[in-house]
Amino acid sequence: LISRMLTRVINEGSTIVMKAINMNSAKMLKKAVGCAPRGKRALWMLNVQVGTQSISPLMWAIETGSLESAKAIIQDLLTIRADRDRYYYGMDIMFERHSDIVKRL
Repeated sequence: LISRMLTRVINEGSTIVMKAINMNSAKMLKKAVGCAPRGKRALWMLNVQVGTQSISPLMWAIETGSLESAKAIIQDLLTIRADRDRYYYGMDIMFERHSDIVKRL
């Protein structure tokens, strides 16, 4: 089951964020989410659509032991960013998607 899921994620959900997580590289992850449009950055780290299923790159990093990537995701989500129109802060989105994140860590 896990090998089928991993194969499916690699084939269908092969985003630059997921590739960085699979390499367990915080540097690659920062570069990958740096390409995200404003307002979508948090979604790139919290949601990947694979067929009909939704996979969270953050949970994937935690469950596969890519802790360097998981740390980089959490730090990025908890960073306050701004542009001329508004502020962006990923904490609310993170807890909406993963209300049990503290328990899992």
